[in-house]
Amino acid sequence: MLSAIILASDSRHAPVAPDALVRTLAALVPAAIEGLVRDVTLAGLAGSELAEIADHAGCEFTESADAAMIVAHALKLARGPNVFLLRAGRAPEAGFIDEIGDFLARSDAGARGALMREKPETFLTRMIPALSPAVGLIASRQRMIDAAKSDLVSLVRALRPQVTLRARARRVD
Repeated sequence: MLSAIILASDSRHAPVAPDALVRTLAALVPAAIEGLVRDVTLAGLAGSELAEIADHAGCEFTESADAAMIVAHALKLARGPNVFLLRAGRAPEAGFIDEIGDFLARSDAGARGALMREKPETFLTRMIPALSPAVGLIASRQRMIDAAKSDLVSLVRALRPQVTLRARARRVD
């Protein structure tokens, strides 16, 4: 099972609109029903209205005035040994649940890591899908803590996930 952290903002990106955050959260409900996601934490800058959204959704939240500490605070709240870090404003496509289930069935899933990219939107990213930006990362919680990075892009560079998921995340903002 995964602990999901939805980044409403991080040190590289501006905060997303609350409705985009809610759509990202709603996209994870089927994964929770299937038993793949055990808990969710919303993470962002202080004053992002996360408390109200988290209260309605029944999940945790953490806010920080320092953008560099958002990921670190969220990792402390994660309950499971493996974490799915997802940028708000994105929703995993169909097939995500099956692919994640297969990935997690491996005993070394957290150590290997998996990368989720954004659905290609431009001509260049359609031709070369590897150029689509990273919007999600699955890895062990401890590896993420040890990497001590302040945003998703830096964590991807530091952890070098061995698997790139076929399922992409589409924009919902």
